[in-house]
Amino acid sequence: MTRTPTAAWRAAALALATVTAACGGSSTSAPTSPGTGGGGGSRTSHNAGQDCLRCHRDFGVAGTVYRTDGSAYSGATVRLTTGGSAVVTLTSDAAGNFYTSQSIGFGSGLYTDVAGTGGARRSMVAAVTSGACNSCHDASNRIRVD
Repeated sequence: MTRTPTAAWRAAALALATVTAACGGSSTSAPTSPGTGGGGGSRTSHNAGQDCLRCHRDFGVAGTVYRTDGSAYSGATVRLTTGGSAVVTLTSDAAGNFYTSQSIGFGSGLYTDVAGTGGARRSMVAAVTSGACNSCHDASNRIRVD
């Protein structure tokens, strides 16, 4: 017995393909190891600096990393941790964006640090309870590392 795709299935597949193409690719594939995902330094996403979760409601965490000179930072590592253990580790893409569709349990808060490719590291001192990084880190408060 051969099954033919239903109209709903075809519509869902078309919607997924459209979203993936609009973002310039997807980093939402299965993580390469437990607690990692998203970003992949070679792909380019879009709308750097914008609140990604405003449109991408399926993302668990998303934001943009910049160099101190204001340019996009490709290859920066973003970690969310609790009790010293990484919950998720992401790598910024060519546009400086990092993101994952992995569900993140923020609970009472996670701690964030960002490392540049040269070893420089910046950490937030307060716990975060949302993955919408660019909702706070807007044009006046960018995530910067060098």
